[in-house]
Amino acid sequence: MSQTFSARASAWLHARAQRPLGVWIFALGACMTLGYAPFGLWPLAVLSLAGLWGMVRHANSGKQAMGAALVWGLGHHLTALYWLPWAFFKDSGGSWLAAIGGGVPAVLVLALFSTLTYIMAAYVGYALLKRNHSTWAAVAWVLTIVILEFIKGLHPIGFPWLPVGAIFASSLTLMQTASLGGVWLLSGIGLSLAVLTGSGHKRGYMAIVGVVTLMTVYGTWRLHSIPMSTTDEVVRVVQPNIQSAHKWDPKARWLFLQDTLKTALDHNQGPAPRTVIMPETAVAFYLPEEDDVRMAIANRMTASLPDDSGLITGSIRRGPNPGKPLPKFYNSFVALDNRGVLRGVYDKQLLVPFGEYIPLRDWLEQLPLPLPLRTLSQSRIDFTHGTRSPLLPTPSGEALGLICYEGIFPWHVGRHAEGARYLANITNDGWFTGTIALYQHAALSRLRAVETGVPLVRVANTGLTLMYDGLGRELLRLPINQAVRADVNLPPRLPTTPLLSLVNAFRF
Repeated sequence: MSQTFSARASAWLHARAQRPLGVWIFALGACMTLGYAPFGLWPLAVLSLAGLWGMVRHANSGKQAMGAALVWGLGHHLTALYWLPWAFFKDSGGSWLAAIGGGVPAVLVLALFSTLTYIMAAYVGYALLKRNHSTWAAVAWVLTIVILEFIKGLHPIGFPWLPVGAIFASSLTLMQTASLGGVWLLSGIGLSLAVLTGSGHKRGYMAIVGVVTLMTVYGTWRLHSIPMSTTDEVVRVVQPNIQSAHKWDPKARWLFLQDTLKTALDHNQGPAPRTVIMPETAVAFYLPEEDDVRMAIANRMTASLPDDSGLITGSIRRGPNPGKPLPKFYNSFVALDNRGVLRGVYDKQLLVPFGEYIPLRDWLEQLPLPLPLRTLSQSRIDFTHGTRSPLLPTPSGEALGLICYEGIFPWHVGRHAEGARYLANITNDGWFTGTIALYQHAALSRLRAVETGVPLVRVANTGLTLMYDGLGRELLRLPINQAVRADVNLPPRLPTTPLLSLVNAFRF
């Protein structure tokens, strides 16, 4: 029975490989998206990858193999990133012109860029298959994808949003393997399972059972050997639910700050915590230089929190920019004590391309861009990449500050996590409300906790606000699109994971 099914599947893939522009290949790629959050159907993602590898194996030329990878990749990435035009729409205050003129080109470019990984892997794999090195072809196909994922995760322009390994982020047991080799090891496993699935051999299927069993045993052992626990240290997470288009209004931003502080500090139920965490740009002022704003916050803290309390929040900062008409602007994470004194400032290092800055702006604006894109570019002021340490002092210990997008970069988190008591990931995901991006982003951050063994506190303006322990176990989830806060006991930091030791050994 299995041989008959395998033969039929092989014949189907062979036919698809001859017509790499078929709608079936696009649909097969779309199935890959169902492996990621919020769906979590990782076996379906493995089958989708198996189909891709099968088409590479059965292609009659390198062009056909790369064509199949192109269509598969577009099917995957267009369905996984469909929300980008909606983000442009929200960011522009409701402009369909921005959504169509900016968001649609953005999703097409990112989908093509992300698909290049699979096209290059198809080329390498097919080249070795033509030389009758079938085993090495499979190994090379897997390694090419994993290596390119690693490289993309070293710089924000790489956009490491959909690594293959993230398909396991919905399985608490299976994701524990990330503590050994990070999301890259999970990617290698997922791709290897796909190759074994397409082998059509009993030994391949037995190997699949063996690999999944080993992951399950390791994950189960790790979860049971480290029981869920917390410390006496309590932190308060604040989800103010202020719409981004409103809080930057110069006439209304003070009112919105008061609303945020009311959510954060008023009406304590029981003992107040020493550490309060507010989301990205929760304070829409230049907090380091506006003494009156800092003292207003400090006065509210003094009235509501213990004497040794502290608050960390997203804000913005200006810096000197010699020879330029405008100062440098930074997306910052600020630590403030209850006397209004700045205890630490971190400026975001990994900025979102085309969201927080325009790469190669001067060159791009000389091109004959469509009016919507030119208007979008000229209406934006670039943020500057920060250079300060991301470790921020808080009453609960050193927090590794991660602003929004930075939480999806495994190497960046790993190289700074050694001295951190906890990961503090602040974000504003209001642009993505109502889409799968909200869950994709949170799942990627969750993997950082498992990789490092460091608990993660994720505080979002409109949600998802979450807390995970060092094994990725969820301790807190606040409802989306509500102004709400929660006091929660901070989990302990776990012993250094094998991955974190490896990152520290090869830090650059």
